[in-house]
Amino acid sequence: MRSEQEIRRLKEELEKLAGFIGIFGTERELSDATFQFGCNVSVALDWVLEKTTTEKFTGDTYLFLERVKEITREIEMRTGEKFTGDN
Repeated sequence: MRSEQEIRRLKEELEKLAGFIGIFGTERELSDATFQFGCNVSVALDWVLEKTTTEKFTGDTYLFLERVKEITREIEMRTGEKFTGDN
C-alpha cells in the first residue's frame, strides 16, 4: 500500500499541473484525454485522503455510481446476462 505522504505528493503535483494547464491551456489541451484522466485521478485521491465524502465521490458530480449501475442493468436487459460481480 502507498503511504499517505506519497499519495499527498502525487495529489499536490497533479493540482499544480492542472492549475497551470487550466489557466494557460488551450481548449484542445483542456479537453485532452490524458489531462482529463489526471483530473479524475486527483478527485479519486481526494476521496482516498478523505477530503471528499463517499456520498459526494459516488454522486453524479464525480463517479456517478448510479449511472454505472443503470448501464449494468441495460446490458443485462439487452444480453440476458446477469451481473454477479464475478463475471
